[in-house]
Amino acid sequence: MHVSAVILVIVSAFLHASWNLIAKQNRGDYLFFWQALIATAVLFLAPFIVLVSQNPIPAEAWVWIVMTGVLHTLYFSTLATAYRRADLSVVYPIARGLAPVLVLIISVSVLRESVTPLGVSGVLVVMIGVYTINIRGPKLSAWLTPITVIFHPKGRYAVATGILIAAYTLVDKQGVSLVHPLVYVYLSFAASALGVTATLVTHRPIWNPIRDLQRWGRATGMAILWISAYGLVLFALKIAPTAYVAAMREMSIVIGAALGILAMREIGGYIRIIGAGIVACGVGMIALA
Repeated sequence: MHVSAVILVIVSAFLHASWNLIAKQNRGDYLFFWQALIATAVLFLAPFIVLVSQNPIPAEAWVWIVMTGVLHTLYFSTLATAYRRADLSVVYPIARGLAPVLVLIISVSVLRESVTPLGVSGVLVVMIGVYTINIRGPKLSAWLTPITVIFHPKGRYAVATGILIAAYTLVDKQGVSLVHPLVYVYLSFAASALGVTATLVTHRPIWNPIRDLQRWGRATGMAILWISAYGLVLFALKIAPTAYVAAMREMSIVIGAALGILAMREIGGYIRIIGAGIVACGVGMIALA
């Protein structure tokens, strides 16, 4: 993997884990995600106008923009629900850990990309890490818990989030081949803002929290972090294979688990850190494959 891509993804991993911490601190509030999306649309409108005037969007690119908007809308919904139901150090590694595995599988079965023994080994290591994260003790019943957790809401939503991450990663690889990465990432989040707005209008939430200016400040901070994080990933996708980028960015799993335990005081720290470390080792193997 190109050195420039590695640097871009490493910086992105820190930014990504940081905005996920803010999301969890706000209890996975779907309305808060909407506020961050609105902040993104307003904050980056002027740079977008300048960039799009210099980098016109070809007609064939709109199908990818619409697709990523739909996928991101679903992603924010499942991620918010997962954070309401489970700890950051459980949701984050499961959601992020499954994505590179699925990207690799699809790359092989659909795109017909070659896979090395090291890549296959990396996939297996990732799955072991995801399993380990959910172990809560030495008893046999504790070791069987990870099998059953995916059938509970907190596990199902984390898994759904991982599937959506893999889907929009594959879509965005095609999108940035046609559109400037910063133009594409803005349109992606703008389309998501429309989708989330439609969802909120349908479900009629309590809008009173949006009067809190401090809450808008946190949402703006998250907006800066997430558009910066994914913008760096899109630049990396232009110069490196999709599976490698998807794997390398999962370095944020370890960061996310550590933040959940250190900043959120979540319990079960050591086992979750070990599991997250195993996942990180696996995705590292995939990146080197």
